Amino acid sequence: MSDITVYDFQPLWLTLDRIGPFQGSPYEIDFTDDQDRPCNLFLLMSENGQGKTTVLECLALLMRQFGALNPQRFGLEDLDDGKGRIQLDVLTRFYWQGRDHRVVLSMVAGNLGEETFLKVWDEESLNRYGAEGWHRTGFRQRAPGRLIEIDRQDDLVQDLRRTLADSCSLTPGAFANATLSLPTALYFSAYRDIPRLEEASERAIVKPEHWAYRTAHEFAPHGTNWIASLDNLLVWLAWLSDGSFEAAVKTINETVFDKSPDRYLDTQIRRVPPEAIVHSGGQTHRLDRLSSGEKNLIQLLLRIGAHSTRNTWVLVDELDVHLHVRWQHKALNLMKVLVRRQPGTTVIAATHSVEILEAFPVDIAESGLIKGGWIIEPGLR
Repeated sequence: MSDITVYDFQPLWLTLDRIGPFQGSPYEIDFTDDQDRPCNLFLLMSENGQGKTTVLECLALLMRQFGALNPQRFGLEDLDDGKGRIQLDVLTRFYWQGRDHRVVLSMVAGNLGEETFLKVWDEESLNRYGAEGWHRTGFRQRAPGRLIEIDRQDDLVQDLRRTLADSCSLTPGAFANATLSLPTALYFSAYRDIPRLEEASERAIVKPEHWAYRTAHEFAPHGTNWIASLDNLLVWLAWLSDGSFEAAVKTINETVFDKSPDRYLDTQIRRVPPEAIVHSGGQTHRLDRLSSGEKNLIQLLLRIGAHSTRNTWVLVDELDVHLHVRWQHKALNLMKVLVRRQPGTTVIAATHSVEILEAFPVDIAESGLIKGGWIIEPGLR
């Protein structure tokens, strides 16, 4: 296995066939702008039920599969039933075997033949994006519960996938200061609650569920599970004593709480029971007592800061959920700041908020941003 350093990992095209609402002819989504540049801030728009969540789930699935050596199933009903097919084309630049490479990597899954691809990349298509070659990775289904690799003879892909699998014990780096170059996807469902935790007797200083590197982290409501909770993440960061906890608190206080002297996350952790402390109007309370909008943004900012690498896809379903119009603008602006501060980050967010759309003109240039969007319309799937 060769050393691999990933410089860029940017989505280009996603093709879905017989997946969720996309049951007609293969449906393509273009993640580039009008100059063929991969977007680093991209909005998916549609009415409810048209497939925004399906698109994000497919992106997360393909990234999860990318780091798995022997998966037994896809984890998506239309794929596991042998009906659907998906292909994601990624422009990636990396160092391998003594030199830099720039290629299109197609990640596929589903009911595919050995030489069947939903999008084929010829020399002209590769030249359009400055790529020198086309490589394929993923799994096709031979029978229910039996997935076959499609990339066994590709040394580059095999080296890359082994590197990803062997890195599962690593951590990306200090909070909001990633050192790991390997790609990851952080998928946030539309349900970003912070529920009340289990009894204090069940809590301990223990490594959080999502702490180590993965090609995909999928965040959903953690219920009363201490290991998966944000409180445990903050307790763990404080225990590390490397400045990550202080950086996390500063991020929340400067963004969510707008540097308010009356409302802020404490720079100390409560010891009994171990948990984060919020101050508000002279009172103290837990994270689960925050407003729905505050929980939404805190989930996003803490998870992104803790789990990002230098090549991160942030996939957010319903960016605007539980947010007042003013806070919807705040959420969008925070995503812009994230992309500018952390080159290598791509944000793909789903929304049906008119207010967010009005604040996101793709034809007006903004420093550090390559913006794009896609409208999924009924009858055009």
